[in-house]
Amino acid sequence: MSNLPMEQVEKIYAHYEEGVENYTAEGFYVHVIHSPTGALFYARPIQQYNDTDILNPLSMKLLNSLSDGITISNKDGKIIFQNDLDIEIVGINCINRYAKDLVAEGEMSDSLTLKVLETKEDVTIFQTFLNNKCFLVTGKPIFDEAGELQYVLIITRDMSRLKNLEEEVKKLEIQNERFKQRIEELNNQEQKKMNIVATSPAMQKVLKRILRVAEVDSTVLIEGESGVGKEEVAKLIYLNSRRSTKPMLTINCSAIPESLLESELFGYVEGAFTGAKKGGKAGIFETANGGTIFLDEIGEMPLQLQAKLLRVLQESEVQRIGSTKPIPIDVRIIAATNRNLAEMVQQRSFREDLYYRLNIIPIEIPPLRERREDIVPLVYHFLRIFEQRYHIHRTLDKEALKVLEEYDWPGNVRQLKNIIERVSLLANQPKITASMIREELKGAKKKSNNYMSEPLPKSIERNNMDITQYNGSLKEQVAAFEKEIIKRALSQHKSIRQAAEALGCNQSTLVRKIQRYQLTKSVVYE
Repeated sequence: MSNLPMEQVEKIYAHYEEGVENYTAEGFYVHVIHSPTGALFYARPIQQYNDTDILNPLSMKLLNSLSDGITISNKDGKIIFQNDLDIEIVGINCINRYAKDLVAEGEMSDSLTLKVLETKEDVTIFQTFLNNKCFLVTGKPIFDEAGELQYVLIITRDMSRLKNLEEEVKKLEIQNERFKQRIEELNNQEQKKMNIVATSPAMQKVLKRILRVAEVDSTVLIEGESGVGKEEVAKLIYLNSRRSTKPMLTINCSAIPESLLESELFGYVEGAFTGAKKGGKAGIFETANGGTIFLDEIGEMPLQLQAKLLRVLQESEVQRIGSTKPIPIDVRIIAATNRNLAEMVQQRSFREDLYYRLNIIPIEIPPLRERREDIVPLVYHFLRIFEQRYHIHRTLDKEALKVLEEYDWPGNVRQLKNIIERVSLLANQPKITASMIREELKGAKKKSNNYMSEPLPKSIERNNMDITQYNGSLKEQVAAFEKEIIKRALSQHKSIRQAAEALGCNQSTLVRKIQRYQLTKSVVYE
């Protein structure tokens, strides 16, 4: 810049930013060469540049490496550069030719260069070349510092390549959707099995039987102690059956008074009894048509209703209360009980014919104390459930797990779940210790013992009752004595719940005994 006036040099230098190698200022293109001793500024008037100055060997190499066709035209519409791919796409070499001539000579249907020169804006069109291929062509104007249009850049994209890529993307999306469906199917299959934790040989055997039974429509009778998970077994059978898309309805035969149980199961017509809804009501058998009904505590069903249930099983039809018209139904029945139905048949408290209709495929769930290998897996299963439900993370130390494994669990899986939930919520630290488990088990045992040892009200103390009034066999005398105890307890308490607490039993057990001894009318429900 030594040939320039100092005033102009200072103006050019004022535009310099430290570290740059090229910039334009005051009508000059400035190239800066940095060295350890300083920087050399080489300024050349912009007017002295010609079109080939921008197309040095490196620029051409870079432009030829692109996957799109590239042409560059000057402000007169003369094509000064065309990369190799564009020559291949267009089918002709356009370098040093004018865009208007190419159109006039019929070598192009249209010229995007001319449109950009005219509008001085970005323009995108679909263009067909000599090879009859359609391409997406985008033109961009390039301006100098004065705002004058200097060059036009044309980018040509092969639509067939884009279409191929689009088809590939669609294929991948379809494949991805298939993978998602398959993963969902596998998750659903796994989820169906997650209802039952079966690590022990005993439960593995039960699980295999469940999955086999699920494939057929036979009636199933699930037997086992209270709390072993009979309802979960019923759900697992249902989820793996062909009826899983239809509803599964559950009814506890011991929790509903006999008068209500009949209408719940079989429905009624309008005017069948006082308080019947206008238009009547469909029973559970009708509502579950095509699906599954789970009858829990089937051993508590009154004999009168057992006869009606037997008809449903034999005839596949139901008759509403107050109606003589049979309604055909298609339901699968799964029943469960914690009582010995075979023994009840001998005592004539359960119909023999119904027992054999229900007991087509029996499934017996062993108590937790007979399958201790399942205790630890169940613990971790419940911990995951409570972590999701309450957003708390809990772990158990080895000693705590040992305590759980050695306990007899009279309440079975239900009791284990309650204990794990309780200690998870009450613990003030992430790790649950053996002492915490022992404390909860001790409290549960103490509470149970208190119920058993709690003195009866004075009016029903043994010393005040004349046991000589009871006659018959031992079973009959025990039943009569039990009935009198329950009757007196109900007379002294406002609700079944309070009476059950006083007698040291749970509410559902007391309800069953009330129904058995026909004491329902004297009960006030809370």
